[in-house]
Amino acid sequence: MDTSGICRRTFLFSAMVTLFAMVTGAAVPALAQQKTTLDAVKARGTLIAGVKTDYPPFGYIDEAGKTVGFDIDIVEYIANRLGVKLDLRPVTSANRIPMLMNETVDLIAASTTITQEREEVVDFSVPYIVIGGKFLVRADDKITGYSSLAGKTVAYTQGTPWGEKLKAEQPAAKHLVFQDKPQAVLALLQGKADAYTDDAAPLAIFAKQHAGKLAVVGEASRPLPMGIAVRPNDSKWRDAINFALIAMWDDGTWRKLYQKHLGNDPEPGFIIYNWKL
Repeated sequence: MDTSGICRRTFLFSAMVTLFAMVTGAAVPALAQQKTTLDAVKARGTLIAGVKTDYPPFGYIDEAGKTVGFDIDIVEYIANRLGVKLDLRPVTSANRIPMLMNETVDLIAASTTITQEREEVVDFSVPYIVIGGKFLVRADDKITGYSSLAGKTVAYTQGTPWGEKLKAEQPAAKHLVFQDKPQAVLALLQGKADAYTDDAAPLAIFAKQHAGKLAVVGEASRPLPMGIAVRPNDSKWRDAINFALIAMWDDGTWRKLYQKHLGNDPEPGFIIYNWKL
């Protein structure tokens, strides 16, 4: 990775964010007096983060009963940078955005893909990982992708974009929607579903957990960025998160966490601030 290039982009991004804050603060002084989530978090002394607990390697319960994962380490870094404690709240794909909007949590770090539809409801940090989707199938099946799913039953979880993707790519497929990931995996093992579509990283872990029974195949989507979601119109809070992510890239923490949880180096195509939806 070209670290000098990242540093240059980091400096430019930081300068732009600072300039924007100065300009908007001068133009609309009343807004600067409004209490932000950053103020609330610091006053409370605790960052309340919505995270997954059923979605390895992003967020899951380990053998000791502790919530761990890539997303959890990300929010721990943010909390430490802010000098506050961390309170993890479990969320699902279906309830994560409602929990954010009703102020149950301060942010969502729950493998949330940045989409135009979600941008109409929440704001996102800069992307902190880019990942594509695949299919989990029984190891003895002949399914290879959307073309072989006509008439087949495909599982996915509520609140994810996979249902719409399936309708567009294979309208002849049948849909089976679940609230959480383990239910989808179980349906596949029991023969109630022929495939389960989701992000590639957790599917690889599910396949490893059921070696010889399940396998990961096909390309369900091209790689897309994930971000930390916050309530809209709270730039001070979003900027604090962005600056924490910048610090992670600069000090090497992000790369170490990627290697720790995903088992390899980041994709060469993942270049900070240079991505396309």
